[in-house]
Amino acid sequence: MYGTIVATAIIAGTDAAIEEWNSGDFLVTLIVTLVVLWIAEVYSDVLGDMGDDPLRTRFRRAADENWPVLEPIVPLGIPLLLGAVGILSEAASVLLMLLVAVVALGVWGGIAARQRGGSLPRTVGAVVVSALIGVIIIVLKTYH
Repeated sequence: MYGTIVATAIIAGTDAAIEEWNSGDFLVTLIVTLVVLWIAEVYSDVLGDMGDDPLRTRFRRAADENWPVLEPIVPLGIPLLLGAVGILSEAASVLLMLLVAVVALGVWGGIAARQRGGSLPRTVGAVVVSALIGVIIIVLKTYH
């Protein structure tokens, strides 16, 4: 969820600020942003791990634990890739990517609520609140 929030903010803000970018530019930005974020998360976890394990073990553990930061590349990247190859228009690909991000945030919010034993009303509430986070990010970044 964290990677999706960061990626949504970056793409929404960049889309509002740099109108001449195309879907390929946004796709590269998405991938680079999430890879750099993943590297930073892994690095900070390795530095903060005070265990006696060898560095290689600590690195593998941190890389595995932070893998979800990279997961949004696929669902958010597909609409941008479709725009880059000309199947979707530039505007449609960015809009679809932002829509996918909002839906993904809602789904992950619902999954988290269910995993914690949330009732149906609480789960629906979690879906709505999580999706609204994406909408708020998009609105704030687009209309700053």
